[in-house]
Amino acid sequence: MRGFAEKGLAGTTVEEVRRRSGASVGSIYHHFGDKEGIAAALFVAALRDYQDGLLAVLAAGEDAERTVQALVRHHLRWVAADRDRARFLLSGRPPRAAAEIAQLNRRAFAATSRWLDEQVAAGQIRPIPFELLYAVLIGPAQEFCRYWLDGRMRTPLRTAEDELAAAAWRALA
Repeated sequence: MRGFAEKGLAGTTVEEVRRRSGASVGSIYHHFGDKEGIAAALFVAALRDYQDGLLAVLAAGEDAERTVQALVRHHLRWVAADRDRARFLLSGRPPRAAAEIAQLNRRAFAATSRWLDEQVAAGQIRPIPFELLYAVLIGPAQEFCRYWLDGRMRTPLRTAEDELAAAAWRALA
């Protein structure tokens, strides 16, 4: 993961993956085909892990304010827990992973859309087009994370949690 996070797909070689992973070149080609296959598998695994956390927050059944704030905290904590995976997800989608990414997104978007509809119907969240939800909910935290991952923010993510979580709630309440 680190090679792809640091150098991207073009800058990472199969030899580097072999050296870092300890796997043989033959097993890499057998399981993944090539470095694009490795990148796709890593991207899908990271996205699934991120979305599993998001879905767990939605399933916890907290009230709207706690859920919104927990979603922002999940985002920040997930990024802080593994900078390489976060950097890799932010670098762009490997083309070969498009079908798997679409499938994961359908699952996450369906659950999030249901939750949003329930909250709007209950008067807990103002009506907002679903297409805008992620930008309003996670946008400021995402931008903070981009700068933080690039080393342009010195504030620890944990310190930013309260302010960004409260801002997301104010934007949606």
